[in-house]
Amino acid sequence: MKSFRPGTFNTEAVPATLRPFSPNEALSHLEDVDLENLWESGKRLLLLDVDNTLLPWKSREIPSETHEWIARARAIGFELCILSNTRQPERLDSLCQTMGIPYIREKFKPSRQMYLSALEKYSLTPNQAVMIGDQLLTDIWGANRSGIDAIWVRPLGSREFIGTRLVSRNIEKLIGRLLYRYFQDDTPDAERRPGFFGRKIVRQLLKFGIVGAAATLVDLGLHNFLLFHASWNGEPLRNLAGRWAIETFRKGWEVTPSHIHDAAFAPLKVGPVLLAILVSYLLNQAWTFRSKEQKPSVNQAVQFYTVALIGMVISVTVSSTVNRAATGSAEANWAVASLFGMVAGFAWNFTMQRLWTFRKAK
Repeated sequence: MKSFRPGTFNTEAVPATLRPFSPNEALSHLEDVDLENLWESGKRLLLLDVDNTLLPWKSREIPSETHEWIARARAIGFELCILSNTRQPERLDSLCQTMGIPYIREKFKPSRQMYLSALEKYSLTPNQAVMIGDQLLTDIWGANRSGIDAIWVRPLGSREFIGTRLVSRNIEKLIGRLLYRYFQDDTPDAERRPGFFGRKIVRQLLKFGIVGAAATLVDLGLHNFLLFHASWNGEPLRNLAGRWAIETFRKGWEVTPSHIHDAAFAPLKVGPVLLAILVSYLLNQAWTFRSKEQKPSVNQAVQFYTVALIGMVISVTVSSTVNRAATGSAEANWAVASLFGMVAGFAWNFTMQRLWTFRKAK
């Protein structure tokens, strides 16, 4: 993670909008955690993430440095407990037995459930615990929601779940860039900066988000209609599109209701996304990135559509992948998949539209 910077955050100066994601400090390595200082400050419970915090993602080999750090924490007197979102409980159980650390695997972080269960298990209060993890949107956010201090560590490796890499990490980069303004050693500079909502990029991000919400209503509303309610000659459109996609792109797939639904997801997504792009271009040109020097042009429209179409591919790829991996009902899977695809597309589109399509002329 190239954008990661170690340091201590001035959490009191962090704006309320960012505070849920703000750790107390960021560290390059797990071994950099000052265990003695934590103990002296009254901490008694170390809550730990697994993948890319204690060991690389999907690995079954625990680094010797992790074993040594765990032994040092135990020697000081700490209780240790792992909180994990893993979908591989057998691997988690094996790793925890090897490390000799109990684990809790309940409602996924950033839910408060695992954190509160850990506090109850050890009969401790939130100010006696600290969470150590590599993700702002799960480990740190969940800890802050539970009133527990948090330490953000650099991921051990670059390999991780595709949804984490494409969605969470891009959002994390944006949040981290804003949080780094509030390092304790940067406080004088932070005080000279305009207020959080006074920053141009923040205003543009909020406007882009509002425009995105409007376009998303068009996208999701139409996609939901086509996927679950539309019919042609008395047959659900989903079945027609799904069978066509299987015959064209997935030859050999068994034609079951589940496979038909999965195959229809992407083809029926294209039309809604294209319409949403048009709505997004018109609103962003007129409102989000407006300037006296810029006027609508064919070249600008081509750039916008190029970025948006790439964003569409990213969104459809992510949402289709998540839809196939999810294990809930068809409509629940659709909702989760659409959310992941929307976030991935949003991160790409805002960055490229701002830096390329609507870039101000020098």
